[in-house]
Amino acid sequence: MDTPKVYGEFAVFYDRLMQDAPYDEWMRIFIETVNRHLPGTGGPRSQLKVADLGCGTGTLSILLLEQGFQVFAVDLSEEMLAQAQAKLSHPTPFLRFFQQDLRSVRLPEKVDYAVSFCDSLNYLLEESDLRQAFHSIRHQLKPGGFFLFDMHTPYKLREELGHQTFYDIREDVAYIWQSRLDSEKCQVEYDVTFFAQVQEDLYRRFHETHWQRAYSREAIEGLLHEAGFTSVECGADFHWVEPGEKASRYFFLAR
Repeated sequence: MDTPKVYGEFAVFYDRLMQDAPYDEWMRIFIETVNRHLPGTGGPRSQLKVADLGCGTGTLSILLLEQGFQVFAVDLSEEMLAQAQAKLSHPTPFLRFFQQDLRSVRLPEKVDYAVSFCDSLNYLLEESDLRQAFHSIRHQLKPGGFFLFDMHTPYKLREELGHQTFYDIREDVAYIWQSRLDSEKCQVEYDVTFFAQVQEDLYRRFHETHWQRAYSREAIEGLLHEAGFTSVECGADFHWVEPGEKASRYFFLAR
C-alpha cells in the first residue's frame, strides 16, 4: 500500500507548532538505553552510528549529533528534510540526510542503533507495511544492535485522538485539526487546515490529510520477532514499566 504524502507545506510550520514536544524525554530514554549497552559496543560514542528514522525537521538528529553520535537521518518528506538541513550552521559528515521510505531503508553502512520517535511508525497503515519496515530496519543494524521506537496505543487513538477537534492560534499561523476514527481498523484520519501569514494582514489557507493506525502490543511484538529481532522489551509513556490499559504511547526496544 502506498503511504499517503504528508508533511508538505506543513513542514515550514512544524517546529513552531511542536515547541512542546518531549524531545528531552526521547533523548533521555535513548541515552539511558545506550548506557545500558555501551560496554558491548567496543568504542566511544564518536564511533557509534545511529539511524534517526522518521527524523522530520531533524531536531532529534541534531541533539544526537551534539551528544557525539554519527547520525543517518531518514524521512520520506523532502520538505521536512529541507527544514532539517537548514538548521545546520554548516554541513558535517557526521550528520547525513536520506529521503527514504521506512519500508525500504537502505543506508550506506550498518548502524549500531536505530530510533524512531514521535509515533512515526503509526503512519504505516497495514500490518504488511509495518512488517516490511521492521525487516528493512533490522537489516541496517550491526550484530547486537538495537532498535528503539515508540507508537501510539489503540487506547490513545480511540479515546484521545478519535473524533476530536484541536486548534491552535499563533500570531503568524493558526490551524484546525479535525479527526475521524475508524474504530474497526483503529485508524484515525486527520484533516488539518492551516492559515499562515504571508504578508501583513494577508494569510494563506492550505490543507493536508494525515492517517495513523494503532496496533496492539501483541501484533507489534509478533511482527518484530517475524523480522528477526530476538529480544523485545515493551514499556509505556517514557518508562520501562508494564503498559496499563490507559497507556498512550508504547516504547519498544528490539535487539
